[in-house]
Amino acid sequence: MLPVQEYIKHFKQIWESSPNHFPEFSKLYTEEEKRERETNYEHFQAKIKSLQNHSKVQKLKNDPGGSFFPMFKAFLETVFDFEKDHLKVILSEEFKDVSKDFFYKARAFGPELKPENIYQGMRNVWIMNGIQLMLNVPVRITPSVFAYSMIYPYSDNFLDDPEILAGEKEIFSRRFNRRLHGEEVNPASFTEEQLFKLVRMFEDEFPRKNFTEVYESLYAIQKGQTDSLKMAADNGLSDDRIVEICFEKGGASVLADGYLVAGKLTREQEQALFGYGVYLQLLDDIQDVKEDSLAFTKTIFSCLPEEDLGSFVNRTIHFGRVALEEMRCFEGAGNRDFIDLMNRSIETMVIESVGMNKKWYTADYLNKIEQYSPLHFEFVRQKRAQSKSQRFSMFQKYFNSARPENVPISF
Repeated sequence: MLPVQEYIKHFKQIWESSPNHFPEFSKLYTEEEKRERETNYEHFQAKIKSLQNHSKVQKLKNDPGGSFFPMFKAFLETVFDFEKDHLKVILSEEFKDVSKDFFYKARAFGPELKPENIYQGMRNVWIMNGIQLMLNVPVRITPSVFAYSMIYPYSDNFLDDPEILAGEKEIFSRRFNRRLHGEEVNPASFTEEQLFKLVRMFEDEFPRKNFTEVYESLYAIQKGQTDSLKMAADNGLSDDRIVEICFEKGGASVLADGYLVAGKLTREQEQALFGYGVYLQLLDDIQDVKEDSLAFTKTIFSCLPEEDLGSFVNRTIHFGRVALEEMRCFEGAGNRDFIDLMNRSIETMVIESVGMNKKWYTADYLNKIEQYSPLHFEFVRQKRAQSKSQRFSMFQKYFNSARPENVPISF
């Protein structure tokens, strides 16, 4: 069995030893610099809006390298200050076609899914593509990359739905767990039918008798998901147990990403990926603090008093910097640029998430961390509110009519 408890213990020790003082960041932004970047943001947004008609979207699809990618590159450089070496990774030829390929396959597999559901799965594709890059294997949509990323729109949305009773979720989890263990289970719903098809894709690419660790990693994430159902506000769990469950869920998820990319991993690689997953889970908890609180779901952050949230964000950043250093065990992650890119991206999202949830932080903390945001928090909140109803409109239009409906899935 995979030593998941050992990894939880290891990263709990790092978490507990991480300081909670305000971290140092590489760049502080003046008022003038923020206004300049906000102007650049407005220009990019105007260009995107000008593309939102069928003929221009078609042109964009036909020549993304000549139109969209240079524009997007300029946006990342002039708004978020990504360095050229970072952008070589983000906008490499290897990555350019992967998102489109996933969308086509997802639409063919689940035509009932909304674009935002597919985008949800695409976020996991990007993580798995990053692992492919670190392992120096081709960056592409394999059957298992597709299947594992599609589990999120089906399984997570069911388990996270507050309208579904806890008992129903437990029955669903038990049945899905049986199928993951190789049992032939007759699907009891359309969701189960789709999920069981995805499991079959794992089995076809990684036969159970030859890749036992692949399935152990899937059992680990399923256990993490099931344990997370216990995190209701009135469950009596200790803070220490909440930390363990959060670490188990996040760490096991990215560990499964790694096994479904590689089939085999070293213990050092397992541990590094587990830590990366813990860091991403902490980011999710910071981003979702409002939703988790309203749903009476306990996380490390949602059950803390306001004056403590800033110190926990600080600790998360310190923790993440240590955890990501362990990623150096991957040959492709040996150069500093790739690790810097991951950490820079996550820290940018952490800072933005603080600004988006201002009621959960003290005024002093908000003022201090806003200095390291390239955009004013009020500007970020306004843009997020304006785009919320149409956040996926460009995403949808970019892919619509690109291929005929009912395109067969082929890998």
